[in-house]
Amino acid sequence: MLLMMDIATACGVLGLENGADWNEVRTMHREAIRRSHPDVGGSTDRAAQLNQAFGVLERATNDGQYPLPPPAPDSPTPAGERSPSTVLGSDSPAELLTCLADAGHDVGEVVFVDPESGRLEIIVGPDPGVGRLIVEVGEPTHDGISVAFTLEPLGVIAPPSIGEVVADLLRLHDARHSTDVRAGDLS
Repeated sequence: MLLMMDIATACGVLGLENGADWNEVRTMHREAIRRSHPDVGGSTDRAAQLNQAFGVLERATNDGQYPLPPPAPDSPTPAGERSPSTVLGSDSPAELLTCLADAGHDVGEVVFVDPESGRLEIIVGPDPGVGRLIVEVGEPTHDGISVAFTLEPLGVIAPPSIGEVVADLLRLHDARHSTDVRAGDLS
């Protein structure tokens, strides 16, 4: 079973170092597939994982036209815009994450969803993407569920403002959530 994969994970799957160029990506993918392909006794799952990692990097670089973006740091860097935490009402953090991921498909390309950590990553902007929106869903409080947003640039082109991206995502979330609530009231 394939899971959502971010750029850092894709690089790790292919054994790439920071700063790898597109030729290294293609070479490492070919070598790994030669060793892991089911036709040579390898695993179907491993070959699928290698192909998924290659696909993530292919989309992130527009088939090698742009350099690989640096891996996302564990904490936001000054280059990444961070918006204040937002509190949203929802039944559970997992439900909220799912709804935000669903809305994220209309904002950009959802590349990573981890319900256990409450983290969602969306590549935003025109292909191949110019920013990575990181959404971190917190634990419920008496006010609702805290959600933090960070927007990191992915290359040379400046990403849209975090305010615009978050506003679009929340607008889509609210539209979906109100539709879900109305549909639930009918049953």
